[in-house]
Amino acid sequence: MKSVTLECVLVLMAFAVLEETALARSYLNCSAKKVVIVDAPKGATSSSTEENFGFWIDDATKIVTLADGKKLNVRRFDDRWISAVSGDVSYELDRQNGNLTYAGSAMKDGIATTIIGAGQCTLATSPAR
Repeated sequence: MKSVTLECVLVLMAFAVLEETALARSYLNCSAKKVVIVDAPKGATSSSTEENFGFWIDDATKIVTLADGKKLNVRRFDDRWISAVSGDVSYELDRQNGNLTYAGSAMKDGIATTIIGAGQCTLATSPAR
């Protein structure tokens, strides 16, 4: 009887830990305006687009992952701000109001590409399809 009781307690504890971990992970759906500037030897061009993307935020492990599964390198993670980098793009998220800004630049074969974006992120139940 002691063995059965112990097993039940251990199972309940495992479920509690799993539930807490699941609750600590949230999904943010973001809508942003992105500007891309390309500066080439023959001249510069720019374009502007609306984009939607998302982040998984895991408060317990302080891991930020794009919806496509790519983990970001976190620089700051607290109750107010998340700062993270993915490749050449840096992201800043104000957790209090959902404001997101991001920017990056790359140089290849004498062509400079600059990306600047800003938008709003909201808590969502799952990634938008």
